[in-house]
Amino acid sequence: MDEQNATFTGDYLWTNMIVGEVFPTATTPSTWSVWQDFFRMLSMGDFATIGCIAGRPYLNYSLMYSFLLKITRKHERVGGLIEDSIGFPPPGVDIPPFPVSWRTVLLQVLPGEARNELRKNRLKKNAPEFLATVREQCREFGHRIESASGDELIALWTEEIRPLWKEIHPLQDKTNEDLNRLTQSLKAEVTKLLGDEGASALLTTISGGEELASLGPLMGLARLRSGELSREEYLRRYGHRGPHENELAEPRAYEAPAWLDTQLAEFDRSPVDVMGLLEKRDAEFAAVRERIARQLSPKQAQDIARRIDDVVAANALREATRSELTRLVGVIRTFFLRAGELAGLGDRVFFLTVEEVVDTLAGHTLAAAEIPARREAYEKHRALTSLPAWIRGRFDPLQWAADPGRRLDVFDPHAPTASPVPGVDRVVKGHPGSAGQVEGLVQRIDSPEEGGRLQPGEILVTSTTNVGWTPLFPRAAAVVTDIGGSLSHAAIVARELGIPAVVGCGDATMRLKTGDRVRVDGGRGMVEILEAR
Repeated sequence: MDEQNATFTGDYLWTNMIVGEVFPTATTPSTWSVWQDFFRMLSMGDFATIGCIAGRPYLNYSLMYSFLLKITRKHERVGGLIEDSIGFPPPGVDIPPFPVSWRTVLLQVLPGEARNELRKNRLKKNAPEFLATVREQCREFGHRIESASGDELIALWTEEIRPLWKEIHPLQDKTNEDLNRLTQSLKAEVTKLLGDEGASALLTTISGGEELASLGPLMGLARLRSGELSREEYLRRYGHRGPHENELAEPRAYEAPAWLDTQLAEFDRSPVDVMGLLEKRDAEFAAVRERIARQLSPKQAQDIARRIDDVVAANALREATRSELTRLVGVIRTFFLRAGELAGLGDRVFFLTVEEVVDTLAGHTLAAAEIPARREAYEKHRALTSLPAWIRGRFDPLQWAADPGRRLDVFDPHAPTASPVPGVDRVVKGHPGSAGQVEGLVQRIDSPEEGGRLQPGEILVTSTTNVGWTPLFPRAAAVVTDIGGSLSHAAIVARELGIPAVVGCGDATMRLKTGDRVRVDGGRGMVEILEAR
């Protein structure tokens, strides 16, 4: 996969607006091969929905848009389905069509989706029990891997770990779909009753409470610092989470004793009462609910309250499923490490696919010769700290990176080459993520490892965030991202903590510089540049 480049397959539009949060940097061959089970599930018949660009997963927007347009027949209907999750490409960027035939839709896509839906519904029906089973099996797998022989390791992967891995993905996909569907339904109903402003006020303050899995690492630090939680219990509960948690080659927190001390030090730098933030947002959310209820008839108010509760419950299940899926990723990493130990490869094992690892354990070692070239390609791709959120046509990432005049938000030979200039266009637009208005200085950082630069009260501006960024949020006055929709990590965590957030801007990191003074309006999805540095 080191030479794979999905843009070479044709003139299509690609985006990382969803997957960029999950995979913020290039992946190793091991990681890509393991995640193929999930990517294949998302395929539309024989067409892959997810492709590889410089080691990073990208969504084939042309394929997805063309399929939805064929089903709905109207651009506006497609927009209603994807506006909050992915959005539309920037102005001047067209969507090349993907040839989707009715034969493919009727004979491949719809029957496959029907089978998947039955499986997803079965898993959802028993989701709490299933997730508890995943936690228990992960502990058991970890113990068994430690002393497994080559043959035992092969059997463990093929007969137990991989089947569980393939089982949890449909549940994750189902919870994603449910949350998106319920949120869109709530938004449409409130908009119909109270207009865009009422819907925005509700959806940008909606809160699920302190037990949301995305908040777990942050709340755990607060409880650890107060003595309610031991270090061992913290690592048991949250040690599988991190900024690169889906990359197999990245160590887990429970493997690095100093990691927790660093997290505590970062947490102590924030002079903010985390529980106070949660309580304040809960109160704001309750006030919005009450205000909406007063404007509606009793029957309408009851219906909206039910819809809100459904969204909150769906969000909690989605985040819990993601956490357990990530725990299983840690087990798969342990599998690779043990295989590398038995094969004498050490951490070079992460430059083999999982199929090649199984072959190596069975005595076939030819794949090891590919490791140096793959490592070299990976290092080159990993050095590219970010790629455009939107890519059209044939794209050479190394050639793009060497061009000093490149656009950072879009690669499209057919689009205007000039990007917005802050001195001319002083408003950066994105999706409403979390309600609130605040003014402050920008701190633009590329990774949570640079979090020490973020001072209390500054505006955190970055490409995307995931659970590894959560401990930084209480220190930020607001959060602005290039990637993500209203259901992204940045939006969800910011809403829970009552921090204004604007997400999915596309070009925020290009236009906002450290030291700029800006006004963030999370409810409207806008960032106004008041004073450029």
